[in-house]
Amino acid sequence: MQPPTRTTTGVEALTEAVRARVEQRAAELAEQGRSLELGDVDALADRMVAALPTVHPLDQPLGPFYDTTGLVAWLGISRQALFDRVRRGTVLACRTADGHLVYPSLQFGRNGVVRPGVQDAVGAFVRRGVDGWSIGAWLTTPSTVFDGHSAVDYLVVHRSSSTSVARVATAAANDAAQWAA
Repeated sequence: MQPPTRTTTGVEALTEAVRARVEQRAAELAEQGRSLELGDVDALADRMVAALPTVHPLDQPLGPFYDTTGLVAWLGISRQALFDRVRRGTVLACRTADGHLVYPSLQFGRNGVVRPGVQDAVGAFVRRGVDGWSIGAWLTTPSTVFDGHSAVDYLVVHRSSSTSVARVATAAANDAAQWAA
């Protein structure tokens, strides 16, 4: 097997590594007078690919994300202060499968302040015990309540006017109450 070069992509390197290992296994079996029986090659390929990271449906509308270290550095606050904001529902955090918190960048303005309306919505849901991924989905899913826009897009289109902030806050409070009921 050749070492990856600068022009070799990760996919090409992985494909070559798998090919080399399968050929090595086939050669070892041949030395024993046996053959490599792969069975349904498509099913085997599916099982192998299942071990690779996947694209989550929420990655596109919610991402990119800050991690705790990056957000603490950008905001210039302590980890404890950030976790307190999450606990109070003034910052949206989503817990990954491996237990880490990530923070959707869509909630922050250029100055690091959580956008008006988003903070109201996050708080309404957090107080009702709704998880971060569900809150993120609510913020990014188009709705007739927001004239076919998502809550975040509605706030952007209306430049976070007091009317648009109130509309998002009211809708979030109403939905949070129904979800928790």
